[in-house]
Amino acid sequence: MMNERFFLWPLCSTCAGALLGFVLSTKYGLQPVVVLAAIGCGVGTIGGGIVVGLHAGLGLDRGTTSVAGLAGAFLGAMTGGYLGVVTGFGTWMIATFNPRLPEMDFRDSFGAIGGVFIGAMVGACVMSGLVLFIKWRRCCKPAIESAGDD
Repeated sequence: MMNERFFLWPLCSTCAGALLGFVLSTKYGLQPVVVLAAIGCGVGTIGGGIVVGLHAGLGLDRGTTSVAGLAGAFLGAMTGGYLGVVTGFGTWMIATFNPRLPEMDFRDSFGAIGGVFIGAMVGACVMSGLVLFIKWRRCCKPAIESAGDD
């Protein structure tokens, strides 16, 4: 029987790839929809296998880390997108990835895209780590302090 959590990874990434393909399909037909959906399905299957395998191998509580990670990713993406536009991060991204682009036209959009990408990853890691740290302080800190009183 297939694990429901594993099934969500390829499903969501296939839908995201297909939606991105629809954005590009006005000029190139339906070929980008199929190609990007297939790429999304492959990447989602690999990512889902890695995550489900790591959770099972490390014995992590998937429900707690997932909720904290999703909340952190959302907050990080919002903050990163804003900071990417305000700080001029797009100028660095254009200079690094495609110096021939006119900076005046693409600076803000590149800054927002880069800020959302980096902010989502950092936010998910920080929020999940914060939840694990708070749980550790509640469970193990009193035991450590009481052992030192003897």
